[in-house]
Amino acid sequence: MILRKIVQLSARSRSFARGGADRGVRMFSERSVVFNLEDSGKVGVVTLNKPGRLNAMTVSMGQDFETIMKEMPSTVKAVVITAEGRAFSAGGDLRFLEERANDTPINNAEEMMLFYKRYLSMRDLGVPLISAINGPAVGAGLGLAMATDIRISYNGCSFSFNYSRVGLHPGLATTLFTPMLIGYENAYRMLLTGDTINGTEAKKLGLISQCVEKKEQVLPEAIELASRIVAQPEAGVVTMLQTLRESQKVAHRNIEAVLRREADAQAQCYAAPELAEAVADAKAKLSAKGRVFRPTFSSRRH
Repeated sequence: MILRKIVQLSARSRSFARGGADRGVRMFSERSVVFNLEDSGKVGVVTLNKPGRLNAMTVSMGQDFETIMKEMPSTVKAVVITAEGRAFSAGGDLRFLEERANDTPINNAEEMMLFYKRYLSMRDLGVPLISAINGPAVGAGLGLAMATDIRISYNGCSFSFNYSRVGLHPGLATTLFTPMLIGYENAYRMLLTGDTINGTEAKKLGLISQCVEKKEQVLPEAIELASRIVAQPEAGVVTMLQTLRESQKVAHRNIEAVLRREADAQAQCYAAPELAEAVADAKAKLSAKGRVFRPTFSSRRH
């Protein structure tokens, strides 16, 4: 398999130090998602790797993401999801949104299901998933983090479900995981307003479980947590993870039904004029400044 060959080549060619210790093997790639091994191959680190576009989530990124998940080495017992650059993810890519606004509702519903499943393929691994949110997480980018089991970030980070500001329904099972984690009232507030909160408030709400002081501490903390988990007897970790995820299904809704509802709702929103107007406005503003589109993180704070 391609991924395993790259792992072997990278292991022979170069290792990189973190925190003064030679801890991991870096997988160098021009792809939009890259993969590292940590803790003697027991911890996998998957990195969104389009920093110039603030790691906006595209179809090609989803394909790379899914390929890495399908080719994950069997030695990996926990996975950390993180990002390169100043943002974790700015959410949906503008070009993708524009394509959807020009497509039919039927096609859009199917396209969104494919989009969701590529990124949610990480949940098929059957290992603990940890998000190291080392930069602003917006829209679908925050939704990706919500689909992991544990989230770590830092005080000055920003979080926003900005869907309502562009007239779009959430996807990636955001409507399942958000109320599950922070309760329905807080979910209503964040989803319906699109407001931005910082890491401190995210920790208070339960959106993240750990909040460190600095951005640079996030990934090392996440890897250290993953290493503590994989140090436990595997049978107990695997069966507990299965039980906890099954409990989520029993207490809430089946994720497949949620994704279908979200895909249908997003397809309706893509057909509405508000989304097309929001995309056109964003392009016009940036074109006037002679710049390419890059999503922003500006918003009200509270």
